Amino acid sequence: MRRHSRTSAVILALALLVPSAAPAEAQPNLGSLMRQKLDRAQQLFEAVVLARFPAVGRHAGELLRISEESTWMAAPTTAYVQQSGAFQEAARDLGAAAGAGDMEDVATAYMTLVATCVQCHRQLRGAARAELLPGSRAWERISAVDLALRAGG
Repeated sequence: MRRHSRTSAVILALALLVPSAAPAEAQPNLGSLMRQKLDRAQQLFEAVVLARFPAVGRHAGELLRISEESTWMAAPTTAYVQQSGAFQEAARDLGAAAGAGDMEDVATAYMTLVATCVQCHRQLRGAARAELLPGSRAWERISAVDLALRAGG
């Protein structure tokens, strides 16, 4: 009986540890999300060029999903929130254009989506950093993402 109680206690302790580990693994860090975004954007480019509308819609949806992750918030600034919103709107527009099978609208929406990426990264490297304190957690996150993307990882 005592052995059974000890076994039950070990199983209960393990069960309590497993759920706490799962969210950390399920929630990727910002650098990982940006790497996923870049990989998906490269696949999206191929689908756009080859007019594979179902793939364009899928990749646009995946980019939207990535941007909705809670760790997506690189900088807690108004400008960043606006840039992120513009990216999400462009991803939705691209998905809708792909669903309609309209190549001209797909091309326009794709260019808008890419422009939001470029604008946000430009802003984060410049003006947005002025709103953050050097050495702050947000500053470190932006710097880490910049370095990871430049290093290819």
